[in-house]
Amino acid sequence: MYLQLRYAAVDSITRSLALEWGTDYDLRVNGIAPGPIEGTPGTRKLVPEEMKSKNQEFMPLYKLGERWDIAMAALYLASDAGKYVNGTTLVVDGGLWLSRPRYIPKEDVKQLSRLVEKKSRTSPTGIPLSKL
Repeated sequence: MYLQLRYAAVDSITRSLALEWGTDYDLRVNGIAPGPIEGTPGTRKLVPEEMKSKNQEFMPLYKLGERWDIAMAALYLASDAGKYVNGTTLVVDGGLWLSRPRYIPKEDVKQLSRLVEKKSRTSPTGIPLSKL
């Protein structure tokens, strides 16, 4: 629930600042909500290599996004092409948020949980990176 509240707060601030700064300073404020992106720390943590092919089956486009996808979204919002876009959060997740959560077998959830916990406990610093 914390994660959803955090995103809701960021969306709210984005809209509020867009209204205030757009009116007062002629500035645009937008956000980007990335989905699972290949090669990022969050994706490495939540989608271990051992589970990647299985997880991609649940993605609407059957693949993870790339850093390039996020960069192009930011470029669009910063360019003249997006000059009339203000106060929005651009979702760049390949349509994942549109899809209903698909059934994930209980055994797959257990396996993923064990992998994440193992990686957390064997972190280089000796300090767990996650409580999962």
